[in-house]
Amino acid sequence: MSQSPNQKAFNKFKRNGFAITALVLILALISTSFFAYWIAPDHTPNANEQFQKLAQKPPGFKVGMLKLRKKGDVESSSFMQGLFSGYERRYVLLPINGVKIIDGDLKITEYEGASYVVSSDLLYGDLEDALIQKSFFLGTDQLGRDIFSRLLVGSRVSLLVGFFAVIISSFIGILLGGIAGFYRGWIDKVILWKMSVFWSIPTILLAMALFVGLKQYFESNIWLVFIAIGVTMWVGLARIVRGQMMAFREIQFVEAAGSMGFSDFRVIFRHILPNLLGPIVVVMAANFANAILLESGLSFLGLGVQAPSPSWGSMLSEFKDFIGTNLSYLAIIPGFLIMVLVLSFNLVGNGIRDALDIKN
Repeated sequence: MSQSPNQKAFNKFKRNGFAITALVLILALISTSFFAYWIAPDHTPNANEQFQKLAQKPPGFKVGMLKLRKKGDVESSSFMQGLFSGYERRYVLLPINGVKIIDGDLKITEYEGASYVVSSDLLYGDLEDALIQKSFFLGTDQLGRDIFSRLLVGSRVSLLVGFFAVIISSFIGILLGGIAGFYRGWIDKVILWKMSVFWSIPTILLAMALFVGLKQYFESNIWLVFIAIGVTMWVGLARIVRGQMMAFREIQFVEAAGSMGFSDFRVIFRHILPNLLGPIVVVMAANFANAILLESGLSFLGLGVQAPSPSWGSMLSEFKDFIGTNLSYLAIIPGFLIMVLVLSFNLVGNGIRDALDIKN
């Protein structure tokens, strides 16, 4: 039984070991980032729990912690709030070296601090439940925050920026490229001129200009990053769609659709664009990788997501001064993760391109 073109392409893609490995990595990272606040040891909002006395501790560091009651009432986060925004702790964690019960009171020895006696009423629960050991898998930063937790939560920014930027750039690129290639004439010249203008400006500079120009209209920087990056990446896709649209416009089935009275909108989006899906998907995969790099660059320059929200780019910028010291891993880890994610999307894009190539 003969296979359909889609089945042949899928089977070719499955035989590409690099592309499959990259796809597995991407899917694993998407799953991990979605459940980041469940997985992260620090599941507070933005993984921003700070312990000043635990600053710059090495990977694998462990310390005893004591749970103490918070002053006032703390509202419990709902399931959905916690999943997307983190969970507020109902207690305060205090790093300690030891604790003893003396005549119903507690003698606490703080980590690298003094010893003192407090009432046992300050404990969150009984002593057995309140005394825990906390591990920092990748150590802590200069504010005593858990690096592993911030990397997990920060992965959301990279993936969300890539997702929304690709949606925005694909919408603009397909729309303008399709119109230019189908109608040609003066419309094509105007759109082609706009493409040339956008193409001539360095992407990072254009994104910076849009970011600064639109900043006054947005309360949150994250949506501004989505728009600034998305608007800068449409040209490459528009050029490909324009060229393919010109070629398909002369094919007989398109002319037949027009002669049957179908609207131009239907001819473009129902008859031509489905045949361009392969090249479009390849460019979208490449744009996803480029969006991640752009966000990292903007965050590195201080124009991305603002503190205390973590992102891999902002962490790289925050720890760049540690390069060359024994704490250089603070900058190397987020940089390595950015490289792996970008490489994975490029490998998947190349795999899709090879699978859809009828010559191979």
